[in-house]
Amino acid sequence: MVRPRQFDADEVEDTLLDVFWSRGYAHTSIDELAMATGLLRGSLYAAYPGKEAMFRAAARRYVAQLTAALASDRRGLDGVRNVLDTLVRLTARDAKRRGCLLLNTIPEAHALSADTRREMQAALDSMQALLRARVREAQADAGTSRDLEPLVAVLFAAVVAIRVLGRAGHERRLLRHIAAGALETAERWFDHGKE
Repeated sequence: MVRPRQFDADEVEDTLLDVFWSRGYAHTSIDELAMATGLLRGSLYAAYPGKEAMFRAAARRYVAQLTAALASDRRGLDGVRNVLDTLVRLTARDAKRRGCLLLNTIPEAHALSADTRREMQAALDSMQALLRARVREAQADAGTSRDLEPLVAVLFAAVVAIRVLGRAGHERRLLRHIAAGALETAERWFDHGKE
């Protein structure tokens, strides 16, 4: 009797992430995933019920890695600076310039189930929640009561711009300028609130 091939799930999911991140969901075939992981199609299907389940595992891995990279005890506007600077660094250091897996997948989201789309949206919402938390800390420090949602939206737009323009191959200098401009907007927001 042939025993099923054993494999390291972390290693396989790292490989799945790399393939989906580089090629996109729609342009990735099961044969490519099997070849990249070194597993037979049957072994992949035994571990994951289908291509979308493989993508979800890869997306969860991506979110976990990004969350770990952004973890910091820096708070307020210094915490916002940390988020933006970290994203500039991660984007510019990626030799393949893959951008953000979640943002890259938005144009193909129609091919995904509602559950997967909700999971992707929840991950994007968590980025906004992180920015909102840092901005609320800055608000408490500044003692203002302005509506923070427009500022959170501007900061999230900067995050998206850094990732998308980075994927398009724009220079690190432009990505830094986006981060600096967003942070300056936040600083002015709170300075204005003190007047």
